[in-house]
Amino acid sequence: MMEEHLTEEHLFVQDLLRDRDITVTQLAQRAGLADSTVYEYTGGRRKNIPLVVWRALYELTEDVRIPNLIMGEGKGFMVPIPHPDSIDPSEMTLKQLIEKRKTDLECEMAILDIVADGKIDKADRMAIERYRDSYPEAMKLEAQIYFTIMEAYEKATRGKATK
Repeated sequence: MMEEHLTEEHLFVQDLLRDRDITVTQLAQRAGLADSTVYEYTGGRRKNIPLVVWRALYELTEDVRIPNLIMGEGKGFMVPIPHPDSIDPSEMTLKQLIEKRKTDLECEMAILDIVADGKIDKADRMAIERYRDSYPEAMKLEAQIYFTIMEAYEKATRGKATK
């Protein structure tokens, strides 16, 4: 029996599957692999998780941390463009997206207050770590707002001459 060796990547995949309520079977089907094979990768029985599993996991989650793992510690990260079929340019949808973004901005202001005094205690550290972990989703939301606005603009101006 092989010894399990859980790396940060294995733990990340396990957390992502749990947090997004994705089963190993769903991941295996998307990757075109047997469940037992994917269990070996996600459970740490295999040292390296192959690209086909990462690709399938990204397709299921669009979690921007996945391509960033591959790119390494760069000065930026990727944000997926919303699928055109998922864009609802209605005013109600846009208002809901902007309300979510307002909540993100309030969180960012609170984080700025936390770091302003330069004294970071355990609770501050936990808040900043939650912010760090949620930042990619906030950027994805920002992209969704942008593309929803652009879709509404295109819909409103279709067939109209602009000066």
